[in-house]
Amino acid sequence: MKRKSTLGIAVMSVLFFTACKKEASINIDQNRIYSAYEVEYNQANNQTTTSAIFRIDHASGKKIELTYPARVGFNGESLSWHNMAGSYTGSRSGNNLHGSFTYFDVDQNSFVNASANVNSIDVPYGLNTISKNGNFFLPWTGSVLQSGETVKVIISGGSQSGSKTFNATAIGSSYIVLDQNNLNSLVAGTANIQIERTKTIGLQQSNLSGGRILCTYKGRKVNINISS
Repeated sequence: MKRKSTLGIAVMSVLFFTACKKEASINIDQNRIYSAYEVEYNQANNQTTTSAIFRIDHASGKKIELTYPARVGFNGESLSWHNMAGSYTGSRSGNNLHGSFTYFDVDQNSFVNASANVNSIDVPYGLNTISKNGNFFLPWTGSVLQSGETVKVIISGGSQSGSKTFNATAIGSSYIVLDQNNLNSLVAGTANIQIERTKTIGLQQSNLSGGRILCTYKGRKVNINISS
């Protein structure tokens, strides 16, 4: 039994380190590097976080670690490499959604891409209870849903052991339906609710593989009660 356990741990370790292994950008045709950028403002802590992930050929390709002098930054500040996640990240206080990523490849070609200034969104003030007795129609504070956007509501924390996510994608919507089927998986008691608006745009400057920028505005995190 002990031998089997040891063998199992060894196999898992090999798989773990294999999964974490990244390709170095100097070994790749620079036109094969796909760029995936994210910028997110969270009103709950008044922080903007940014990340950049580089992959081979496409959005699901093997992750790449940039080789000096290749580098990436946001609004003039370098992003830091995190080996376990295979990404470059940064953070700053305040709403910095409308900024620019600058990426230099190993040949010192530069690509500058501006993120989208996503409209603010929030749950309405005075919301304190959500009933599980039927579909709950939740209006949001902010502009209607626009092309390329998704609105998401996440309910978690408090008395809840897990979380539930609800999405709206219909252009022109000003509310999101929290359907009864998913609400029923929540338990009566306390919870936190947060709403976010995400917009995905293409790159303005890129190599042949292209990429995308995901821009997200997260509203306040509000304490509510879930009633039966």
